[in-house]
Amino acid sequence: MGAMRQAFDSSDLGGPREQKVAFSDPTTPRGLSPRAPISGSITPPASKSLAQRALLFAGLANGTTRITGAARLGACDDITAAIGILENLGLSLQWTAPRALNVIGSSPCHVGGLQPIGPFEVGESATLARLVTAIAGLCCSGNVSVRGLGTLERRRSPALFTALQDAGVKLKCSEHGAWPVGLDSIGPPPDLNLRNPSSSQELSALLFAAACYVDPIQVHLDGALPSQPYLELTRSMLKTFGVLAAPVDARFKGGQSFEVQGVLTAPTQPIHLEPDASSAAVALCAAAITGGELEVPGPWSKSTQGDRHIVNFLVQFGLNSGLINADDSDTDSDLLATAGRITRGAEVDLSGHPDLAPPLAAVAAYAAINLGETSELLGLHTLVGKECNRLQTLASGLKSLGLQVELRNDERVCGLRISAPANREETRPRALLLDSQGDHRMAFAFALFGLIQPGVLVLDPMATSKSWPSFWEDLAAL
Repeated sequence: MGAMRQAFDSSDLGGPREQKVAFSDPTTPRGLSPRAPISGSITPPASKSLAQRALLFAGLANGTTRITGAARLGACDDITAAIGILENLGLSLQWTAPRALNVIGSSPCHVGGLQPIGPFEVGESATLARLVTAIAGLCCSGNVSVRGLGTLERRRSPALFTALQDAGVKLKCSEHGAWPVGLDSIGPPPDLNLRNPSSSQELSALLFAAACYVDPIQVHLDGALPSQPYLELTRSMLKTFGVLAAPVDARFKGGQSFEVQGVLTAPTQPIHLEPDASSAAVALCAAAITGGELEVPGPWSKSTQGDRHIVNFLVQFGLNSGLINADDSDTDSDLLATAGRITRGAEVDLSGHPDLAPPLAAVAAYAAINLGETSELLGLHTLVGKECNRLQTLASGLKSLGLQVELRNDERVCGLRISAPANREETRPRALLLDSQGDHRMAFAFALFGLIQPGVLVLDPMATSKSWPSFWEDLAAL
């Protein structure tokens, strides 16, 4: 990698963040303009996937857990909601710095079940909703409810609700698998069965609830598990808290089974939350589209975040991209980095990395418009049930750029084939207003579209606050 022209850390409490433009109306459409290559160094906010797990596990663990972050904890909506869950449980939270929090936990097996002050409010986070729903059903005392907002009202989790119901939890909801939901908690079950999950979060939720009790509990999976890397992230975090979710002989043919052993115990060392790999992928794709050079510092070689593999996917589009050691020493300091321009289309399987589909769709759009190259993004089955139907929304946005888009969604193949238009005049620059549907990943993708074709603006641009509140300022600073 060549010398980087500019360094910018989105976790700074001063500096460039203080110079951002103030927008009086957060709903005003916004866009990025391809004025110059996006280059330098950037540290995105802390991983919300790691933060939500660390915070909840700490809250239900014995002892005090110290959590530090790559950015201010609670800066993004989903992490703020997780902190609210701990406050609702009446737990003691000690802020020692803007990026450091001590959580004094309370194990359900020691207090006779958790007793929340009021309903669990999970915001728009499906990860939090699923983790908390399992806790509400298996670890609380009496009747509790879980409520969400906005895009969560469109999300469903029937496999998790059925698993809890089969274990003896009584559920009250307007639609099976939907929030809000009321639950009559039952305490620790002998085992748990999950069939045909729509998300790895459903299995993570059951493993988490099982880890709150001393006696071993087996969790059985029947059917394929989407997004396997996120399960491994959960198992790794459980291990940090002294719990093993060890594979055992599967009860169901073709499934998986885990025995959860141990009870959540606060680790002796602080937990430092890495930068969010999914957000890093957005920035790296922006650099790829504009022909820039970008570095994202972090302990990536030891990271459990599957989306760090964005650099491998960018290589398939012809970029000089990879994981490099920052100082050629045996330390935790290394970089995700990319340089150069996209030189070809690619066929990529994103079945384990669905959050990479939106930024890589923008990379594929660049290859189609500027090189006439066709790309295929495959393994996108889980995109249909996200904050919006990301598969359909992405396809519509790509077509708005004038591209030919073939959408396939059947039992064998789910993906997008993205090709140049038959008439190149269809892709000439023109004003476009693309609706993010309140989905942060769609807002990121459509922002990247603006780096390909001038004049693209994003409706509901502050949907990005779910995971990266300062996204627009941070990208502009590069």
